[in-house]
Amino acid sequence: MSRLKRLIVEIHRHSLWQIVGIYLGGAWLAYEIIQGITEGRGLPEWLPAFALVLLVIGLPFVVATAFVREDAAPPPLEPSTPEAEAAAAQAQAEARREAVGRRRFLTLRNAVASFVVALAVWGVVATGWMLFGERAVATEDGRKSIAVLPFENLSGNEEAEPFTNGIHDDILTQLYKIADLTPISRTSVMEYRSTTKNLRQIANELGVATVLEGGVQRSGHRVRINVQLIDARTDEHMWAETYDLELTTENIFAIQTDVARRIAEALRATLSPEEDEQIAARPTDNLQAYDYYLRGREQRPTGPADRYIRIAMYEKAVELDPGFAQAYAALANSHISMYWWYLDRTGERLASAKAAVDRALQLEPDLPGGHNALGAYYSAIKDFERARHHTLIALAGEPNNAGFVIQLAGAQARRGEWTQAIASFKRATVLNPRSPGAFWNTAAALQFVRQYAEAEQYFDRAISLGPAGTFAYVAKARLYLAWHGEVDRARRMLDDAPRQMAVRDILGGNISGSRWLFRTLSYGLPETVDTLTLESLSSDSVTYYFAKADLYGVGGPTEVAIACYDSARAVLERRVESEPEEARIRSLLGIAYAGLGDRAGAIREGTRAVELLPVSRDAMDGPEMLAHLSEMYVMLGDYDLAIDQLEVLLSIPSWLSAAWLEVDPLWAPLRDHPRFQALVEEYAQPASN
Repeated sequence: MSRLKRLIVEIHRHSLWQIVGIYLGGAWLAYEIIQGITEGRGLPEWLPAFALVLLVIGLPFVVATAFVREDAAPPPLEPSTPEAEAAAAQAQAEARREAVGRRRFLTLRNAVASFVVALAVWGVVATGWMLFGERAVATEDGRKSIAVLPFENLSGNEEAEPFTNGIHDDILTQLYKIADLTPISRTSVMEYRSTTKNLRQIANELGVATVLEGGVQRSGHRVRINVQLIDARTDEHMWAETYDLELTTENIFAIQTDVARRIAEALRATLSPEEDEQIAARPTDNLQAYDYYLRGREQRPTGPADRYIRIAMYEKAVELDPGFAQAYAALANSHISMYWWYLDRTGERLASAKAAVDRALQLEPDLPGGHNALGAYYSAIKDFERARHHTLIALAGEPNNAGFVIQLAGAQARRGEWTQAIASFKRATVLNPRSPGAFWNTAAALQFVRQYAEAEQYFDRAISLGPAGTFAYVAKARLYLAWHGEVDRARRMLDDAPRQMAVRDILGGNISGSRWLFRTLSYGLPETVDTLTLESLSSDSVTYYFAKADLYGVGGPTEVAIACYDSARAVLERRVESEPEEARIRSLLGIAYAGLGDRAGAIREGTRAVELLPVSRDAMDGPEMLAHLSEMYVMLGDYDLAIDQLEVLLSIPSWLSAAWLEVDPLWAPLRDHPRFQALVEEYAQPASN
């Protein structure tokens, strides 16, 4: 008999088909039940898959036990008589039947045991999650978690949309003031407007235990607001209320105060007397001024025009109510954002911001939004000590405001307080768990201190939350260059972007990190040079000139590179005249001079930039000035001076790394230098797994 035939006979003799069939049928039924239990209890989505894995693991044990060998029959008795021989034969037959029965019993018993063990392990994990997992979600640092979903506009017209959103935002702001709560930021909840997801799914994605829903109807001189607080785990209503009142500022703010108090009570959150006083404050008595304030806040700054409209709305609000401190603070922030994002870097813009924030704090010295605006003002002028100080005051009033936390993290990072900064950035991801920017900021900070493995995880999360964006893909490509100098992997990262990466996408954002990335990935690729046109970067001619000069000039001056450096020089000299204290402009001008062979001009501008913005003043932009100075020395052939700057850069947090130095073509002239080789070896990252 062949081996295959013997195997089939053994399988049949041991009833393996029946046992496996019963086990698989039971496993399928159990999986269906587990899926229902998971959905019905708000358990994590991976639990059904975990159960399936356990059931699959149990199958080999079922198969193995099916081949348990029969107990050996007792040895035959020495037949002395025919009666004894018959008795011996009967005894052997009974022994065989008993062994077969025991074998089958053992097989069924072990099959059931495997099944029960798999379900028991799953049950322990599920029960642990219900007892402890949700508790961890619901009480981050001992605080109660809540998401306030976008309110529904029940007024029947789009004109009421800013008012509806304003009520939602103001209730969120009230909750920001209660330290014993963890309310999710507006950015994260707004994606659930008109969602088809159920509350359990939303709560799981946001990491909260409770959800507030509501609707607003504004009609003539009356307003109707309905709200309901729901336990997302059970779908039970914890509290609900409908307010139907005359449309006055007194009533509007009284509703917001009552909602905040009732939520705190329902969640058993401690509400201090100071917090209760803050949420009871009425920012304005002028309903029209409040309307303009809400319209300004509704105007999300997606471009320069939106920022100008927002400023106009806030200016109208303070014109109608000169005592409206919150509107002054919002106006100050809008001016500062114009300056920060290089839309208007004039002294007049800064003066307007300072006047508005001073007025806000004159009216309300403890206003959290006012101190946040003052912190932003000091960040803009790079006084990060005072920026941190005032942002901490703002957070004392609104400890759960994700925007305030991000601003604090930025000030801490620029002061070189990296441990505190990273903790603050991570705190922002808890308050704003659906924001790609919150995760990108955390990843960038981790990359700056060269914690590349953890940075990669945060970049991945940023990409998963905002897959349509391109900036995170660019940032992650820079990560791979800095981590292990993986040029091909960085290129593949850009290939994975949702659309073909354009030159302007790669060169956007931080000019040094982007220039280094573009130069490293594009060097030697003629097709990249051919697609690089001034029109593709019409908003920034300097970026265009430097990018093209990098491609044509690395390895020695060329006619095209010299022409590009000269064009950049002309633009930058005009900008230095109007902004003489702007370190970045002087630093870039120094590179242009170096490209033109003007050693004196390059060193003058490069060293002046380092003086204006030393690392001690700004731990994030200061290293960039040193990197630019090192570039100038390489371009001028002063290799030891270039290495002097690199020694400092690699010893402190910065974008630059030993691995990147080895693949960026700019630094090729240094690679045979003993000091450079020793430096790269000293700061090399351990090989990845």
